[in-house]
Amino acid sequence: MPCPHTLRGRIPMSFKWHPDQPPPPIQPHSKAKLKVLRSYLRAYFDRLNVNPNREEFKLDLIDGFAGGGTFLDKDSVVPGTPLIMLEEAAEAEKRLNKGRIKKLNIDCKFYFVDKSKAHIDHLTKVLAERGYRSDNSSIVVRNGPFESQIESIIQSIRQRQPRAGRAIFLLDQTGYSQVELALVSRIFGELPAAEVILTFATDALVNLLSDTPQFAKALAPLQLAESIEELIQHRDEGRGRALVQRTLRDHVRTVTGAFYDTPFFIRPTSSRRALWFLHLSRHPTARDVMIQRHWEIQNTFEHYGSGDFNMLGWDALKDSATLPLFKFGEIDGERLREQLLESLPRELFGLVSEQPVTVDALRHSLANRTAARFSDLDEIVLKLFEEKEFEIQGPDGRARSRTLRRLKPTDRIALPPTLLLPGLSRRS
Repeated sequence: MPCPHTLRGRIPMSFKWHPDQPPPPIQPHSKAKLKVLRSYLRAYFDRLNVNPNREEFKLDLIDGFAGGGTFLDKDSVVPGTPLIMLEEAAEAEKRLNKGRIKKLNIDCKFYFVDKSKAHIDHLTKVLAERGYRSDNSSIVVRNGPFESQIESIIQSIRQRQPRAGRAIFLLDQTGYSQVELALVSRIFGELPAAEVILTFATDALVNLLSDTPQFAKALAPLQLAESIEELIQHRDEGRGRALVQRTLRDHVRTVTGAFYDTPFFIRPTSSRRALWFLHLSRHPTARDVMIQRHWEIQNTFEHYGSGDFNMLGWDALKDSATLPLFKFGEIDGERLREQLLESLPRELFGLVSEQPVTVDALRHSLANRTAARFSDLDEIVLKLFEEKEFEIQGPDGRARSRTLRRLKPTDRIALPPTLLLPGLSRRS
């Protein structure tokens, strides 16, 4: 029988901090998450501050399960998520001000929350040792469950940023139901420009699926009670784990109100149970920046499935024998473009059969189904345009020149005057 912790959707904690003891040893799966977070923050600052005339950039960074701030990696003390947030904000200001005439002020406010007092005491000690002042002006440290702090954090962000409300929430929970999906939905409802990075123990949930009152209660934070029988049925079918994980992923996106999601699959070596490091947002640019992290951090993350429109939905040991492995390497990139050249015409034909669609609408329609970056999609659309399978129009409806080399989000994709079957020009 599963232990009470797992029934409540919480895997026993791997890390414990105490102010009078050294930090815990870091694990490979935590290294992977820290690498993604640092890479994403760096790219986020760069992508949103390309305008050389910008003088101020406000951002709130929230770590809802902050831990003690550091880990031991062999004989070295390495930063945890709170320090990574602080370091990347400071480094971004230095990096982005190189060569600028108008200096950019990066105005970040940080919220570090943890329910364990020992963890908070360790974190406070770590911050003080590194010269950071947790005085509630720019660094807020709070002891308590994340759900008890979310109200005041959202209010503070809205007061500080009444227009943009730009924020990144890191919710690195243990298990799968410490974070109520309703809270994530509230974040997006009140802060539309926010992004959420959520750890989700998918394998643990799939393994524990059962049609019992206790498990239904454990799933209450996920609003999945009515779907348990369907999930169990999927799991017991062939390739069932893939179906369950795809259903879960669609469910999380729908319930939270996120338009885009990008899951990193991380498989701890100790348990072999896959975790999702799931990025949720309402903006296509945020999704594109995160999918680029997959391609940048190669050999750390793997997905099963083809790279065009049949991946990013599962990662299952039982299914891996029948599904191709996609590792975001150079060969995978070549294979992805070949697959897109065959499959994208059919997708486009369905989208533009009644009226033209913008490049932005195409991205929105396909983003959650593919490993492709927007640059990959644009490259294939331009090739199809060159082969006269589709037309590209400006926002005014006028046909663009065949020498077009770069798409704008407002460009429109339309059927050609002489209709060909999708892909026919390459098969003839």
